[in-house]
Amino acid sequence: MKKSTIYKITGGLSLLGCLSVIITDIIGIMVHEAHDPISDTISMLAIGKYGWIQDLGIDLFAMSFLALAVGLYFYKRTGTAWLISLLILILLSADLILIAEHNQYAGDKENTLHQKLVYIMAGLFLLLTLLSRSGLAKLKPYLTRFILWVAGLWLVFAAAFPFMPDGIDGAYERLVCVLLVLWPAVVSIELINARSE
Repeated sequence: MKKSTIYKITGGLSLLGCLSVIITDIIGIMVHEAHDPISDTISMLAIGKYGWIQDLGIDLFAMSFLALAVGLYFYKRTGTAWLISLLILILLSADLILIAEHNQYAGDKENTLHQKLVYIMAGLFLLLTLLSRSGLAKLKPYLTRFILWVAGLWLVFAAAFPFMPDGIDGAYERLVCVLLVLWPAVVSIELINARSE
């Protein structure tokens, strides 16, 4: 199989996962009783008979990071920081699956497994952006600046999330998660368009 084909398959799967998590969030909001996307967090959509919709979206989003790990490995296989960033993609995928499949977490603001998994995800994503920056510059030079912006905004806005008032934490969380979806989506598009060397 040609590398360009692998890029298109893995990039396409990753992009599909990014779109899926957005679509399932919208569907979940529409069908979930009494869900207010402004004041209720994304995790609250996991409560009730329609909770599987949100879980499915997160599972498919986990696929985005795993597919990127495979595609980017074929694109570049050297460099310590690069290889660590590929490992982080796999760890992010596993973390997201645990978040989706771990039951009885939504609405619990105590120090739960869910909360720990979210904090781990936040830290891993920041490390991913920083460690992958130079490697992704080979894919497209503008990604260097893009990643710095994503990393900077993530560091500021994600760190502020625990201090958000309950009345707006749902909207704020969705705003912050735009960065989490935007990074793999943009990288996926560039991977799809990449040529074999």
